[in-house]
Amino acid sequence: MTSVPQGDFGEWPAHGLERVPACPLCGSGARSVLHAGLRDYAFRTAPGEWVLQRCADCGCAYLDPRPDAATIALAYERYYTHADGPADSAFTRLRRRIAEAYLNARYGTSYPNAFPGGQHIVGLFPRRRAYLDVSFARHLDPAAGDNRLLLDVGCGNGAFLQFVTHLGWAAEGIDSDAAAVAAARAAGCRATHGSLDKLPFAKNRYQHVTLSHVIEHVYEPLELLGQCFELLAPGGRLWLETPNLGSFGHSVFGPAWRGLEPPRHLVLFDRASLTAALAAAGFSGIEFRAHPAVTLFIWEQSRKIARASGRRARGIRGKLLSSPLGVHLAELYEALRADESEFLTCIAFKPYGAARAGT
Repeated sequence: MTSVPQGDFGEWPAHGLERVPACPLCGSGARSVLHAGLRDYAFRTAPGEWVLQRCADCGCAYLDPRPDAATIALAYERYYTHADGPADSAFTRLRRRIAEAYLNARYGTSYPNAFPGGQHIVGLFPRRRAYLDVSFARHLDPAAGDNRLLLDVGCGNGAFLQFVTHLGWAAEGIDSDAAAVAAARAAGCRATHGSLDKLPFAKNRYQHVTLSHVIEHVYEPLELLGQCFELLAPGGRLWLETPNLGSFGHSVFGPAWRGLEPPRHLVLFDRASLTAALAAAGFSGIEFRAHPAVTLFIWEQSRKIARASGRRARGIRGKLLSSPLGVHLAELYEALRADESEFLTCIAFKPYGAARAGT
């Protein structure tokens, strides 16, 4: 099966669709259409037109119908995890060393070959600094003591695994993308190809599990959270990030909001629905955190989607805030209204004494 040519969406194979009659989180059948006629304007690789339903009970949103497990790979054929990195030239090595200097200064990593004073060079390029913050900030401190184990679920090409190793953690990763795992292993990372439900990972083993933009891609989010709960040692911490259905950007851009990303994003959350899902999996001490520099990227990409799809941002406010200068107003607003940030970024803990999810 081949993908649809760039710019020509076509239709998803009819035999590759499955219905979702009830909410994947709470099981309710009460719902309303949130957005219809959605297409993959973010990557222009997945065919089909999609409908996003909003659960009337828990508030999450989900695709119905959605790609089935046999055809979902069609949505990822030119996804970013397949992209080759830049050629290893003298310039890219210097650029990497400068970035490492910034990470050492900003996050306490210990990259040994960082360019002296490189953090000041990064400071001259706000977009580069913002990119590094978006990529690596996961509210982690340098590991204290031995045997501090971290599992990154959805590790991609291993960039974060390398970062956290230089924070002193013993890091492992897992990803369903074979090409991404190969790249991570080539970089010296401990990475496994597959999924948590099919591999014999040890329970109660890890002090930290990270889920960066993974939960919105899975068919059974509650099962994934339960698996992460079991992998964590008592007192261990989950770090999770996913698009925020209740974000300011979504209210402005509507169906052109970058966080929707149909059909790869199967389930989307607001604060209430994500909190309920984490609690149902057994987590406690749930805290939402700010993540730097996210607004800039989401708003820029949402403007592009709005132009490509012919959709205009909603109302006078939308026209103002979707202008190039509007992102700075949005950043200020979201700094004051953290519940309307573009991403939901949270930490949650496995209670001491808990043996498995739901206990």
